[in-house]
Amino acid sequence: MHSWNGCAPGAWFPAGELMPGFGDLLILNGYTAAAAPLIGSAVAAGAARVAEGRAWDLSRSRCSRCGRAIKAIEMVPVVSWLALRGRCRGCAAGISVAYPVTELAAVAVALWAWFAVPGNIFFATCLFGWMLLALSAIDIRTRRLPDVLTAPLAATGLLTAMLIEPDRLADHVIGAVCGYLGFVLVEHAYRHFRQRDGLGRGDAKLLGAIGAWVGWAALPSVVLLSAGGAIIFLLARSRFGGKSLTRDTAIAFGPFLAAAGWLVWNHGPLIFWAEV
Repeated sequence: MHSWNGCAPGAWFPAGELMPGFGDLLILNGYTAAAAPLIGSAVAAGAARVAEGRAWDLSRSRCSRCGRAIKAIEMVPVVSWLALRGRCRGCAAGISVAYPVTELAAVAVALWAWFAVPGNIFFATCLFGWMLLALSAIDIRTRRLPDVLTAPLAATGLLTAMLIEPDRLADHVIGAVCGYLGFVLVEHAYRHFRQRDGLGRGDAKLLGAIGAWVGWAALPSVVLLSAGGAIIFLLARSRFGGKSLTRDTAIAFGPFLAAAGWLVWNHGPLIFWAEV
């Protein structure tokens, strides 16, 4: 199982040696990092459209209240939201804080990847992180994880494995299959014993997609980290948020899976699974 922990971009190559095409790779990574705020803006807008039942396409953004077309100068990541004080210039309707938060999260993905992984997988890592961010943003708003994102996430995971770990491609294929089927079994078992749904099929597809990236041996770490994160969140919300915790409490689990998958991809599985 890979672990990029402690590797700066280019760290797979001996000291004093530059990787082939280092200059081109540095330029590509620089453009990728620079695009992060724009990617975050697109993710925030796409999540909002999906939540409103609209298609995530390339059509011009409009205010959801007055229908006014948003000008380019009003879509500068973070800066425009601050300048407009979080309100539409046309009707003064509130603009969700999710926009600047998502834009900053996309920048954080690029910065994290820059310091966590070798340079020749920086682009792939950013792509992984941004797709996880998009799925999380949509799941939080709609409690759905659309196939139009989970399927490409799985495909790009297998493609990345084929390019950087071709001798372990089977591990990633098994990871995709086991991740999906494992959660499908949990979904059916929960429905059988509790007579109601407890885990969505989208969560199974997301775990399968993450398995395509990290491989089957890292899946237990992803599940443990995501479950632990969800439990901590629920306890904290109950203690400090004034929301009681009951047997019927439901949350979007996708963001916790996404966070766990991101951590395992960048830093490896939990230590007791590291030698698997």
